Amino acid sequence: MVIRTFEGEDMQDVLRKVKKELGTEAVILGSQTRKRTGASRESVVVTAGLPGIDPPWLGKTPKGDPASSSDEETRQLREEVATLRETVLKFEKEWGDGAREKKREDVRSVGFLTEGADEEAIAGPKEEMDVASGLLERAGVRGDAREDLLKALRSVSYSPAEFQDPERTGSLLQYLVARQIRVSGSFLDRSPKKGALVILLAGPTGVGKTTTIAKLAAGFTLKHAKKVRLINLDTYRIGALEQLRIYGDLMGLPVDVAGTPDRFLEILGAGSVSPEDVILVDTAGMSSRETGKLRPFIDGALSQSHLDVNVSLVLAASAKTDDLGDALERFMPLSLRSLILTKLDETTCLGSVYPFLSRAPVPVSYVTTGQRVPDDIEVAHPGKLSQWILGGFR
Repeated sequence: MVIRTFEGEDMQDVLRKVKKELGTEAVILGSQTRKRTGASRESVVVTAGLPGIDPPWLGKTPKGDPASSSDEETRQLREEVATLRETVLKFEKEWGDGAREKKREDVRSVGFLTEGADEEAIAGPKEEMDVASGLLERAGVRGDAREDLLKALRSVSYSPAEFQDPERTGSLLQYLVARQIRVSGSFLDRSPKKGALVILLAGPTGVGKTTTIAKLAAGFTLKHAKKVRLINLDTYRIGALEQLRIYGDLMGLPVDVAGTPDRFLEILGAGSVSPEDVILVDTAGMSSRETGKLRPFIDGALSQSHLDVNVSLVLAASAKTDDLGDALERFMPLSLRSLILTKLDETTCLGSVYPFLSRAPVPVSYVTTGQRVPDDIEVAHPGKLSQWILGGFR
C-alpha cells in the first residue's frame, strides 16, 4: 500500500489532491485538522493509501533480490557493518556523542542491505522508538506482536527524525499492520460453475451468527439479486429459529429446519438447488469443545459435488486474544475457509485482535459494525482494519 499525507484548505480540496496523485482507488486512512502557522483558519490533513502497491521506500532495500543476495556480497556487507560499528565506538570515545549520530546513520544505511546485520547496531537508541511504542500501547497492541511491528518499522525507516514524526510513524504502522492481515473478499467472488454456494456460519454462543446471516441474506438479495435460502440447524433454541423465520418472512425468503444430517442433505439435494443459489446456514452457538456436533453436517455437504461449501467461523472483536485463538484452534477441524469478525462497534480497543489476525491461517471475509440489517456489514479490507486497530473503531 502506497501511503501519502495531503493537506488543504478543506476536505474537498484535499480529496482533489488525493484523486490527482493516487487515483480513484485510494483509501482514506485518517484525517485531522491542523492549525497553520500565521493563518487564522485550520487546514485539513488526510492520510490516504493505495492498496496493493508497496510504498516506494521499500525499493531502497534490495532484500529478496537474487542479484544482491549472494554469499560473497553478504559477507562483505557484514564486514563493513562491523567496521563501521567499531568506528562509531571510537568516535564516541574520542570525540563525544556528536559524531556518533552521523556514523550511526552510515551503519543504518549499510545494515539494511544485509539480512542478518547486527540489530543492535541498526536499531539505534531505544528512545527513537518511543513514538511508535506509544501508538501501539494506546492501541492495545502488546507483547510479541508489538515487538515484531517495531522491528519491521525499523526496516522501512531511515533516520531518527522519521521515528519522531507521529503522523508518518502512524501511517507506516498502519501499512505494516495491513500487510499482516489476510482477507478473502466477498463470498460471491466465485464462479457459479462450482455449484450452489452453501455458507455455514459456526462459532461460540452470542457472537451474532443469526444477525450476520440476516445481513448477508439481505445484501445478497437486494444488492446482488441472488436467490437465497435459509437453513437453521439450531434445534435447541426456539428463539433462534423464530428470529431466523422473522428475517425470512421480512425478506420473502424460505426458511428450512434440519435437525439431522440426513435432513440437511435432503434439503441440499441436487434436484432442489441450482448452481446460482446461495444457501445460508445458521448453527447453534456452542463452546469450543462441542464442535464435533457439526462435523456430520459439514462432512455430508462437502461430499456433494454440486455444492460449494464455505464454513466460516464467527467471532466477536471484543473477545480476548487468547480466547479468539482458542476458538479458532478448536473450530479448525470443521474445514474452515474464512473468518467473520463481529461487534466492532462494541469495543473501544481492537489492538488485541491484531495478534490473532496476524497469525490466523484463514482469511477474514466480512466484518460487522452494528445491529442494523442489512447496513452494518462490509467486506473485510486490510487498510480499514489496520486503521481501526491502531486508531480505534469509528
